Amino acid sequence: MANLKNIAKDAFGLLKGKLLEKPRMGEQSQFNLNSFMGQLQEVNSLAQSSKYTLEIKPPAWAAGSGAAERLIFFCDSVNMGGGSAIPGDFKSQGFGPFDRRPTTYIAPDITAQIMLDSNGNNLGFFQEWLNNIININASGGENTEVKGAAFGEIYYRENYLTELTITMYDVAGNPTITYKAYEAWPTVLGDVQLGWNNTDEIARLQVNFSIRYWTSETNDSPTEAAGPRALSGFEQLIRIGTAGKALKASMKKPTSVGDVINVVSNAQTFLSSFGGRRGG
Repeated sequence: MANLKNIAKDAFGLLKGKLLEKPRMGEQSQFNLNSFMGQLQEVNSLAQSSKYTLEIKPPAWAAGSGAAERLIFFCDSVNMGGGSAIPGDFKSQGFGPFDRRPTTYIAPDITAQIMLDSNGNNLGFFQEWLNNIININASGGENTEVKGAAFGEIYYRENYLTELTITMYDVAGNPTITYKAYEAWPTVLGDVQLGWNNTDEIARLQVNFSIRYWTSETNDSPTEAAGPRALSGFEQLIRIGTAGKALKASMKKPTSVGDVINVVSNAQTFLSSFGGRRGG
């Protein structure tokens, strides 16, 4: 009797569980990996923070030297600044409870890490830039003028202000976001860390830029760069190798959000590897 009673109890519990079980929506649910993957593909995958360039427009004092233009190849890292709206207390009746309202806007500093070249051109450019903001050269005496300014005097803003352009790219090399900072000038040149044990490290200079305001533009429809040229054999081999790695990594069936992101990114890399041409 005891066994029959336990069997009947188990059967009742199983039936109760089936009746109370919620229907499984599967692919029809509001969130699933397939719909998430589709959304990523619609927006050309996720942005990669490693695909960018920093361009520094030559300030007036450096016009025609070519030093600022070369820095596009040496920026190791940079931040795209946001902003701060400073709130203030406001009482509509002059008394009683208050609410907070914006009073002013502060543009953030832009910090860039610049790799230094062995000829000292990059370091010399920023040191010269600082010297064209305020005359810090007293080697000839404090009363000796340099470019019309005595030691410690500040030059006109038009002499040292410039524009910074940060451009982000997709995996195919098309520009997607263009961030421009206006009235920029370096406020801090960081220390360059040297050491005999740093045999495998590259010397870097951290530069903090002050800006007045910035604009941002999104390129929804990337266009092919002007003057495309055929890829060389070496470039084709590189692309084929990249495509093979991406294809192999995409074979794994996604089981999590992280897997979906990797699959979509690898698919974009794979497809962009067979463009056959490159902007000249």
